[in-house]
Amino acid sequence: MAERLRGETAAIALFSAGKKPIVVAQTTESARALGVKAGEMVKRASKALGGGGGGKDDFAQGGGADSAAIPVAVKELEAYLATIG
Repeated sequence: MAERLRGETAAIALFSAGKKPIVVAQTTESARALGVKAGEMVKRASKALGGGGGGKDDFAQGGGADSAAIPVAVKELEAYLATIG
């Protein structure tokens, strides 16, 4: 999958504003054509962080309650991307 996404753009940012983590994702049309959805990425990452979020296929945002769970959220995103393609 990583090879198929090379050159396609799907960006996700996970960061902590104080104690609460924030998740923001954006995808290009070509990444969406491969099945990458910003809303799904945010939903999965936010759930791992003890919160919620969502949005559309091209842009989404959310957050959580546990910034210590950011590594878990990253693993969730890796698992999601591994299912695409």
